[in-house]
Amino acid sequence: MIVPESFGDPPKKLMDKINSNLLENRVLIIATANYGMRDYMYNWIESLKRTNENKFLIFCLDEKLYTHLVNAGYEEHATTIPDSWFHQDVASGFEDYFSPKYRIITHAKTLVVQRLLYLDVTVLFSDVDIVWLRPRMVDYVRTFMDMRQETHVIFQQEGVDERTINSGFYLIKPEEDMKRMLARTIYLQDSSKGLTQQGAMNEALREMIKDIRTSSVVLLDVMFFPNGYAYFDRNLSKSRGVEPYILHANYRVAGDKKKELQKLDLWYLDEDWLRSVDAQVDQSWQEQMDAIAPGNSAR
Repeated sequence: MIVPESFGDPPKKLMDKINSNLLENRVLIIATANYGMRDYMYNWIESLKRTNENKFLIFCLDEKLYTHLVNAGYEEHATTIPDSWFHQDVASGFEDYFSPKYRIITHAKTLVVQRLLYLDVTVLFSDVDIVWLRPRMVDYVRTFMDMRQETHVIFQQEGVDERTINSGFYLIKPEEDMKRMLARTIYLQDSSKGLTQQGAMNEALREMIKDIRTSSVVLLDVMFFPNGYAYFDRNLSKSRGVEPYILHANYRVAGDKKKELQKLDLWYLDEDWLRSVDAQVDQSWQEQMDAIAPGNSAR
């Protein structure tokens, strides 16, 4: 395993977008998504806006999603990912958790966060199937990091046993041990075909944590930051009168995520608006394809 000492500078356009979306103390809210995830991504954006978070950056895993975000008016909050950051080609469709293509998509998440740490950025990573529910959540999580010097990363929990992290929501500082942890995660997933990004990250963390009293890893309260199992299946937050800061709609696949959020009135996306943007993008995308290979348009 190699822990890089440094990386080359990213393209200026990307660096400008990073800098323009930084919060106080160089915190950057990010997500990664492909075109197949665009409905969840726009729902995520709307939840940020409703909790007064107006600075964020989406790293697009394909050109079509970037085009979609530009057409939707989010160019300053969207970027493509430099080819040199990728290890494998990434699919553009929606993928369920256990599919091989899902593993490649999630691997790309770690590669993006790794590069940002080397730019001295504290990253708040969020999956797009998460709904942000309360204002000032970033300040709340950041306080837990600031109050204890040894804390370098704070994760949402997976399940409820306080032993496994969920790599879909975390705040991570640009410290050397975190760079090593991400390098180890990337190495494990590169060298293990069946290992998911979350599985690789948990394995890397297990190798790090020897004493909880001095550990740089902290877990968020599962009632205030519930995963899908804790919220949907165990009803932990509601049964105890807790108002969560976020809701992660995992432990559900494909359309079931959307149905659960709709039941809770947490599906904010205007579907008619999305269809109109889809139509614009499909037309411009087809025109680009025809320019590259004339005569390929559907008839």
